[in-house]
Amino acid sequence: MSKSIQKNIRNVVIIVILLFVILSFIVSILCMTFLSRKYQENMAETVISFADAVINADDAKDFLTTRNKNAVYDSVQKKLNDFQQKNSSFVNRISLINFSNSAGNYIYDTNGEELGNRLEYDRYIGSVKTELINGRNSWTARRKNILCVFQPLRTVEDKNAGYIIAELKEPFTEKYYIYTIILYIFIMISGIIFVLILNVYMKKKLFKPINSLIEVTNGFTGEKNEILPQNNSDIFSDNRDDEIGRLGKSIKKMFLDINSGAENLSRAIYDANHDGMTQTLNKRCYQNMEQMFKNCPSICVIYFDVNNLKLMNDTLGHEKGDMVIKKAAEYIKSFLGQSDYCFRMGGDEFLMIMTECTFRSIDSLIEKLESDAPFILNGDSDSIKCALSFGYAYAKGDFSYEELLAEAEEKMYSKKTEMKKLLNMPER
Repeated sequence: MSKSIQKNIRNVVIIVILLFVILSFIVSILCMTFLSRKYQENMAETVISFADAVINADDAKDFLTTRNKNAVYDSVQKKLNDFQQKNSSFVNRISLINFSNSAGNYIYDTNGEELGNRLEYDRYIGSVKTELINGRNSWTARRKNILCVFQPLRTVEDKNAGYIIAELKEPFTEKYYIYTIILYIFIMISGIIFVLILNVYMKKKLFKPINSLIEVTNGFTGEKNEILPQNNSDIFSDNRDDEIGRLGKSIKKMFLDINSGAENLSRAIYDANHDGMTQTLNKRCYQNMEQMFKNCPSICVIYFDVNNLKLMNDTLGHEKGDMVIKKAAEYIKSFLGQSDYCFRMGGDEFLMIMTECTFRSIDSLIEKLESDAPFILNGDSDSIKCALSFGYAYAKGDFSYEELLAEAEEKMYSKKTEMKKLLNMPER
């Protein structure tokens, strides 16, 4: 075989390898960039949803007005700080800022800005100043590889409390691109070495036998020809399974991280809205839903109170008291329908709200509560008796939600007095 054919085959192999390496590099960079952006956007939704679940707009507005912190403020700030530290690989900062004509004022911030500190308008936030003050729309912006997400936070009365601003880092920093470049430089060098090895192998296993065959057919010398390998396809293969496998693992790990972020969000939202002991909805969740209850076409509220809990705690210990609280919660939750809610409003107080109810369903429920009364919560061997008192109120059409709550609470206290006399409980 002529040297020109050998040279052409070698050049074609080199060009194919170089083109493959360059194309693979470009696709890898594009994939990493695309996945990085999608990862940022998904994580942004996670961060914003968490912050929106933790921060109460009305409380935040009050804190900015009074500039006074309390236990509620510190609790929210701690949750935001803990969330950022737990997810510091992609969360750069979480803030709640109220904007005015002159500047912004921090309410919450995970980078150390105190309540009421000023944020001067820079070129970007100055360009969206009207939107920030109006507080109606959400949007995202990229600033120096940082994804900034702006989410308005409004009070129950639909007043602007400020903007939740989440800053997310780009998951793939420059070092990952450098590693990718180094990897493909290594592949190119390996490809050149492979071509050299291939050239030697082809000379030995392909070109030499063909030349020998040509000499035999042309010269009829009678020389014994070498036998060519039956399967020489491996000579032309460019096996990069290991590299593709590693790239696949990286992509797979990224999606697993996104799913894990979603699970963490779901757990965080659940914990933010539920009482840890009874797994009922908590008072903070009730405050967020209160406006919805005020606008229901029909509603029934039932106040529950545990009689004698303080005496139980003082006499038999808080462990026994906790068991009483859990038993009360389980009993109340047994009545919940699809459109009903149960909130733990305090140590021994529960509030059940039915939003889609009829006179018949309420009568049936109250009849059951009356037949169970007094519903005893303590154990048979306990020396202290604890019972569940209740009071209810129902309205349809136009009604005053506050008056409805007051009516249910008044009935509950009347029932509480009745239970104490019936069970001979002390007045405490």
